[in-house]
Amino acid sequence: MSRPEELNDPKKFDVLMEDINTKLAIAAIPLRERALMSQALLSDELDYDVADDDSVYPQVIEWYKKRFPEEKYLG
Repeated sequence: MSRPEELNDPKKFDVLMEDINTKLAIAAIPLRERALMSQALLSDELDYDVADDDSVYPQVIEWYKKRFPEEKYLG
């Protein structure tokens, strides 16, 4: 078996490790808390008061469930 190209190319390895690091950092925060933080960040990014829109939190939770199906939602 030959060594994957990503392990030999420093730039590709860097991108791969950034991706892994992001996943690890995200996984360290429980889904419910990530969803709440994401909702606050969405409010800032969109200049929209998501607190007044009851449909945003379920939409955020659903996105996380699809993106990280292996995680369990507690809450």
